[in-house]
Amino acid sequence: MSWAYRTELRRSPLRWVFPVLAAIVLLVLFGRSRYWIGVWPQTSAAAQIPAFYLGPAMAGAAAWSAATRRRAGVPAGFAAARPAWRIEAARFAAALTYGLAAYAVGVVAAVAVTAPEGGPGFWWPGYVLLGAVLVTGCTALGHLAGRGARSLITVPVVCTLGCLVFLGMFGSAAEGAGTGVGLSVLSGYPSRTVAVWSLLARAVTVLALAGLAVAGGRQVRTDRSAGQWRGRALGTAGGVLALAGAVVLWAAAGPLLVQRPVSAHPLCTTGVPKICVWPENQKYLPELQAMSERAGTLPAGRFRVPAQFLEEGLDGGPLGVGNGFYLREGESWEVATAMGIQTVEATIPPACRRADTAQWELIAWTIARIAGHGVPATVHGGPPGVDPEAIGRLVTEPEDVQLAWVQQRLPHGGDCG
Repeated sequence: MSWAYRTELRRSPLRWVFPVLAAIVLLVLFGRSRYWIGVWPQTSAAAQIPAFYLGPAMAGAAAWSAATRRRAGVPAGFAAARPAWRIEAARFAAALTYGLAAYAVGVVAAVAVTAPEGGPGFWWPGYVLLGAVLVTGCTALGHLAGRGARSLITVPVVCTLGCLVFLGMFGSAAEGAGTGVGLSVLSGYPSRTVAVWSLLARAVTVLALAGLAVAGGRQVRTDRSAGQWRGRALGTAGGVLALAGAVVLWAAAGPLLVQRPVSAHPLCTTGVPKICVWPENQKYLPELQAMSERAGTLPAGRFRVPAQFLEEGLDGGPLGVGNGFYLREGESWEVATAMGIQTVEATIPPACRRADTAQWELIAWTIARIAGHGVPATVHGGPPGVDPEAIGRLVTEPEDVQLAWVQQRLPHGGDCG
């Protein structure tokens, strides 16, 4: 088997497209964004994201390779005393090797750029293994389709586009009210981790699909008699049954992403208010310290600033339902937004809150004051009826001008003073 594998590795048409596959991986890794550098869980998730594009590319490449090799047939010496499944296994393994090698280029690059400034811990293997599962599954699907292909163009194109559309619609891991089969993730929040059993169920399913790709499909053409290929139907049936059982296991395994146990030693800013984050996000601590100091300068007679703000998951409550903030793609504006909203809610009693422009403007000003600037260009939308540019100019005005503006928007009278 090892000799056959090495032979197929040297003869595989994919050796010519490997540089293109590696270039796709690096382009997606560094061209999408670079906020993940320096944070290990985000780095691990970012290293997995290229699999979203590499997988469909490998589906088409594997289909093209399988169709090309089937048409070329198998030399008599190569096929002598070798069952069909061994020949196909060697071909599939060679194709998968090129795909996983291209994927590994991105993983190594991601680790290399994060290592010098990375926070506690190291790369999170769950995300990287998930990407390998996706690449393997797409390669197996393409190889299976390519074995029966009559065209060297149509089937590879259909495999590529089909996998890309499916992953775009259903591939992502479900978060909140979203749905998805959990073959890829978009971000590696420290509060979440990949569930071992769910990842294992996906790996088993992909291995079953790989087995079907090797045992089923159209037979390779050799100079040997057709009688030598008996048992192919039995192998196909066994592969289908194994795949069906693996899919059931997948469905019963639960969600891919689960809540991580609360850190016993979160990183926090000094002074009041205190902003606490997961240890992996230590690179943001200086920026958060400045935000904490700006929040502390809000007039005490007019604002009640909470004593502590926590990143999502640090309070131990269910994810997505608490008041914890996100560092979404490293954007500190998200932190300022959570702090501003909580500060205004703590300042204005529930009976005095109004869903009007004045109160939305007050919230927008508080957010900008804590952030130290107006809405960044990377953030779109905002409270209804609020002019973000005007708020951005206001926070640069003298203190007395800002406080006069704030006083006009704070509720007064009765229990609202």
